[in-house]
Amino acid sequence: MAAPQFAEDRQVPVVASAALAAGKMPVETPYGGTPNIEPNQGGWAGVVYAMAQVGDKIIVGGKFQSVKQGETTYPVTHLLAINATTKRLDPSFRPQLDGTVEALAPGADGKSVLVGGKFNKVNGAARPKLARLDVATGKETANGTWKTPGIQGGAVFDIEVAKGRVYIAGQFTSVAGANRKGLAALSQTTGGLSTKFGMVPFTGVHNGGTSRVRRIEATPDGTKMYAIGNFRTAGGQERRQFARLTLGDATDALDTNWKTDGFASSCATVFDSYVRDMAMSPDGKYVAVATTGGPGGTTQLCDSATRWNTDDSGLNVKPVWTNYTGGDTLDSIAISDSAVFAGGHPRWSNNPLGRDRSRYGAVTRPGLAALDPRNGIPFSWNPGRDPRGDGAWSLLVTDDGLWVGSDTNYFLPPSSQKFRGKIGYFPFAGGSTLPEDVTKQLPGKVYVAAPGTVLQPNKLVSRTVSGTTVGPEVTETVAGGMNWSDVRGSMLIDGVLWYAKADGALYKRTFNGTAVGAEQVVNPYADAQWDADEPSWKGTAPDFYSAVAGGLTLGMFYDNGRMYYTRTGSDSLFYRSFTPESGIIGSENVAVSSGWSNVRGMFVSGGKLYYVAPDGKLNAVTFTGGVPSGSPTVISTEDWRGRGLFVG
Repeated sequence: MAAPQFAEDRQVPVVASAALAAGKMPVETPYGGTPNIEPNQGGWAGVVYAMAQVGDKIIVGGKFQSVKQGETTYPVTHLLAINATTKRLDPSFRPQLDGTVEALAPGADGKSVLVGGKFNKVNGAARPKLARLDVATGKETANGTWKTPGIQGGAVFDIEVAKGRVYIAGQFTSVAGANRKGLAALSQTTGGLSTKFGMVPFTGVHNGGTSRVRRIEATPDGTKMYAIGNFRTAGGQERRQFARLTLGDATDALDTNWKTDGFASSCATVFDSYVRDMAMSPDGKYVAVATTGGPGGTTQLCDSATRWNTDDSGLNVKPVWTNYTGGDTLDSIAISDSAVFAGGHPRWSNNPLGRDRSRYGAVTRPGLAALDPRNGIPFSWNPGRDPRGDGAWSLLVTDDGLWVGSDTNYFLPPSSQKFRGKIGYFPFAGGSTLPEDVTKQLPGKVYVAAPGTVLQPNKLVSRTVSGTTVGPEVTETVAGGMNWSDVRGSMLIDGVLWYAKADGALYKRTFNGTAVGAEQVVNPYADAQWDADEPSWKGTAPDFYSAVAGGLTLGMFYDNGRMYYTRTGSDSLFYRSFTPESGIIGSENVAVSSGWSNVRGMFVSGGKLYYVAPDGKLNAVTFTGGVPSGSPTVISTEDWRGRGLFVG
């Protein structure tokens, strides 16, 4: 086998960790004691646009005028506080604002909250677009040193505290009388405008409308800041809707060695800009971006969530992965240690081929989804919001759970829905623990299912492999009624054997070397309750299943959020994104390298890809970053051919 050739002019991005960090997922039923935002006089129902935790308070902002806790209704004006422990309304926090709240961030003292939005007055005093309030009282901070600078423009859409400074982003042209286009930096203690930082101008528009910076996110070390919004240039250079800045000790500047054309297309022309939200991972390794835009196919990033690694540079940066809804908006995004949460009004997730309908790979995820950080594939978590409304506009991950702010009142399918007025809280306590997705490594037993090339009997054999030393073949006795001759490729992950069969389905069952568990059909594309309640939102199995049914799949293995496989009639090694926790397979088929004709069994161990060559020999080749390379080494000359190969 020659050194592999790339079959597509396409990045094969690398996600560093080979195993998913074990973490908790929230429960699917929202906690029942949170306050409910009520419909307002004048006909509008209320909406949550921003949430932040400050000490023992969850601060909630948006457009609303009353909230109910139990049987008591409280007048509030666009801002309220919830006790982070009890999840109940804090009635002592009742500031008066005359306009919508769009942004919240903790103050430097840990006792105050920075508030941004479209308001002009706070507690009767002129505070255009920005204020700092005491979270205990709702009044301006007692020390009196913070002075809100005059902001000329429509709104402050985001606030980020980084590098000892307060950065504000929005739709404005001047701050404190100085020219500031979309971005400014302020003193944490006084609110005074910085004359050295936050001076990168964002100008022009993507597709009409008004220039604005919608979101900013800084890395935890304070060296980089990402910005999204309706702009064409940043710092005088073209940056369509997405830019990266460097934050220094002397000044800030556009990062001239970071650019993407990912958001250069128009998507649907009715949108002046289609980037909606952005979040930074807790470890600072990546940002995720949520968009609207209408269905645009896989060559654009419309109606999608994307991951962008923060250590990537260059003038043609690509996302690590893209998850498409198939035509519905994502408005919000938040990241925990182990999941990317996306909110909006989608019907589906993992639907790249969909154009307002379910296509190959789509799964029902009404209004909310939790995505695998490695590949963007949905986890099984699926509380849903129905009706979906305009969307879930704000998500907040805290140490103990996930908060969801929206313009709707119900979670879960209609037949079992729970009323939660605009605010939902999903605790981690009681939720599932994500598997680590561990595959066995050598030295160990390597199993061959249905050995041979002609008869391929219903049996399982093994050989012990340690480096270049291979033991004799042993016929295994495995209880549980497994028909090994049915297997069409296999992989063992976390003690669960995954395998395809000629009937066109994927299966799984536990395997411990002496027995197998009950066989389970893997069909995450159907959800009994959601399918019954909303039949037009049903998912669709990927075309990988039809390839299995046609006898096209030869061998498969799992590595780092990907299922690799070979196919009859092709010399390529392919992969699809795959998350074992949910069993969901990605819809996009990526060819990694060529030279793999009639290769059947495969597995990865210790940075090597072991595979059964067409002559039956077991070979190994270097496998790093998801790509095989170099010349192969023969490990064993025995005949390893069969219908499945895995390390157990």
